[in-house]
Amino acid sequence: MAPLILRPSSPAHGGAAVARDDGKVWLVNYALPGEVVEAEPRGRQGGVAVAAATRVLEPSPHRVEPPCPYFGACGGCQLQHAAYQHQLELKRQVVEEAWSRAGLRLPPDTAVLGMEDPWRYRIRGEFEAVATPHGWRFGFHRLRSHSVLPIDSCLIHDQRIERALPAFARAADELQLTGLQNLLLTVEPTGRGLLWRLRFHGREPRWPRDEFAHRVAELLPDAALLDDAISLEFWNLTFRVRSDTFVQTNYRQMLALYRTALDMLASRPGDRVLDLYAGIGTLSVAMAHETAGVTAIEENPRAVQLGRLNARINSARVEYLAGKVEAVLRGVRLGQHQAVLLDPPRAGCEPEALAELIRLGPERLVYVSCEPSTHARDLIGLVRGGYRVRRAAIVDMFPQTYHIESVALLERG
Repeated sequence: MAPLILRPSSPAHGGAAVARDDGKVWLVNYALPGEVVEAEPRGRQGGVAVAAATRVLEPSPHRVEPPCPYFGACGGCQLQHAAYQHQLELKRQVVEEAWSRAGLRLPPDTAVLGMEDPWRYRIRGEFEAVATPHGWRFGFHRLRSHSVLPIDSCLIHDQRIERALPAFARAADELQLTGLQNLLLTVEPTGRGLLWRLRFHGREPRWPRDEFAHRVAELLPDAALLDDAISLEFWNLTFRVRSDTFVQTNYRQMLALYRTALDMLASRPGDRVLDLYAGIGTLSVAMAHETAGVTAIEENPRAVQLGRLNARINSARVEYLAGKVEAVLRGVRLGQHQAVLLDPPRAGCEPEALAELIRLGPERLVYVSCEPSTHARDLIGLVRGGYRVRRAAIVDMFPQTYHIESVALLERG
């Protein structure tokens, strides 16, 4: 059988490149637009044929040697073979295409905010447990697979997380633990804290948790092992973070993202602001010190609990309303808030939430999103409801991967 030769022409969201061959569309992993590659078919994804580049016949000038020994097998990174500045350009093209499909035009002055050092940026990681003949190991799922690839290093995680993995595996072996599912680790960006949570398949059994934690602490003498919460500090503010609540995994770029969003919102001292999908209140608290107060809406009860605590810690005028955004907004009166900041999960907003925002009609909306397609879908809904997109920015929160964070400012009419 003749080898499959493909010439990708554009990037696709997900890290692949789009190629067309005799009218058939292919998503080609580990290839860059403009290259000619020999590829191996790998099934279908969303009805589209998928292939993986096995040999590069004509490389892109933007191709680089991936530094990670697991790249190509591990499913965590998709873009290590692209020079970092080119990764940023590819991500801009993906956002531009998503907006275009929705009937929007990405503002030509949209900034793409990258990192000076696009490595070792993750302060949180979730690692799958795998039993091997030599004991427990931790790793990641292989690309488009449920099988786990054990790893000894990960170049996008904080080195303290990397150093912790063998310690947790060794302690599990010594105490003969069974049924492990995964390990979640979070490090304090400005402290020694290492927050951990070990999960088991099925119901958690009775196990020597204290003895396990003591042994790990012995193996990691430079870390302060924590199992409840850690501190997150920025802009002279302090927050408590738990394993079961969301936190931005890229601390350095989190500050760039937050500054971009708040600069777009341009809140005035007399403004009252709605913070939707508020999480543990990092942005709510930051905004509260520049405004007359913030109303935060969040569904996760643990996040609400921490958010109220974080508001008290920072003496911030933040009122938390617990529940689904679309339901809680129905009880918000017209004219109470002049601006809204929203940062929904990947699926975006429910149509009812967008309808309530249009009903309330605040002067300014800043919409932060980690998924270009749902971002564009919701933005066009708001535009049809009387808003105009004034500014946009792309913040690279996840270098070496396909994930993209984008921000848009909308103003009424």
